[in-house]
Amino acid sequence: MLKKSSSLGCTSPPSSRAAARTEAEELSTEPWYQGEMSRKEAEQLLKKCGDFLVRKSTTNPGSYVLTGMHKGQAKHLLLVDPEGTVSTDFSITDEISDSTHFL
Repeated sequence: MLKKSSSLGCTSPPSSRAAARTEAEELSTEPWYQGEMSRKEAEQLLKKCGDFLVRKSTTNPGSYVLTGMHKGQAKHLLLVDPEGTVSTDFSITDEISDSTHFL
């Protein structure tokens, strides 16, 4: 059994259900996260080049998609890390945030 270490700040790993709940709660606080929606619904929200959002896929359960407007066309990118795992750890740097528009 893992115990909390005061010097390292380590804790026992949360249950997968608790982790999923925390992840969903964290994402819902982000202005660019729109929850579950279809490609068509996402495209209707994008107005100009640089607009983007992250959504939960309706066709790939548990997957997230980055949808953005580029040169007048909506692009949909499944978020997958280099190991092939769908990524749910989103962070946007100030530099990127300053040059793009989230909905």
